Amino acid sequence: MESKYLLKKSHIKAGFVIKLIAIISCIYGLCVGIHAPQDMTYFTNLSNILILIALIASLIFDVIILKTDGAKNPKNNLFFITKFIFTLCISITWLIYMCILAPTSDAGFIRSYMGNHYGSLCLHMITPVLALVDFILFDYNYKSTGIHSVYAVIPPLFYVGFIVILASTGMRWKHGMSAPYNFLNFGAEVGWFGFDLSTMSSSSLGIGVAYMIIVLVLIFIAIGRLFLLFKDLRYKNVSK
Repeated sequence: MESKYLLKKSHIKAGFVIKLIAIISCIYGLCVGIHAPQDMTYFTNLSNILILIALIASLIFDVIILKTDGAKNPKNNLFFITKFIFTLCISITWLIYMCILAPTSDAGFIRSYMGNHYGSLCLHMITPVLALVDFILFDYNYKSTGIHSVYAVIPPLFYVGFIVILASTGMRWKHGMSAPYNFLNFGAEVGWFGFDLSTMSSSSLGIGVAYMIIVLVLIFIAIGRLFLLFKDLRYKNVSK
């Protein structure tokens, strides 16, 4: 179903600026943060690449809409659904880093964002927040259904499988972990189903990975649903 031209030019221009800043932030963060092929196994980098693709495509579409005064609108619902999924991915990166990884970082919460010449700040905070603002405020024409919130778990679960396969080949990450992140490190003492908070560190949360996955899946679905509620509300307001 084709999207209608509902946004005012001023809104599209504001969205253009938000997208442009997010793109610049993302490119800078990736350039200073990727040093080796293994860096491409981190969800942070993968989610930033996905949202970068979505933002660039959306930016091009906005230019076309502005140039043709809305006569041509290449956006459609499939594009919005795809962008929704990619926005969820980058939002997951933002939330998990802020709530789990930064607090348990050896460098400390604040300094963890200063890594790679502030590239960490770009990938874990600036780009995710701006991408979320862009999706909520400047992509009103997404017609959603309840099932779309379940799409939130597809990329993370796929990523877990990807990491398990890599680990089975012998790949290891910092501190000899079986995963890039401590909450996925099934090679830690607690493994998949253990529980020992005394082992909480930068290499383990002290909670079995299986339990973490279940909790995170439920959180991701709730976040996806929340995004859609905001989106539907904005869509109704702009459509009036």
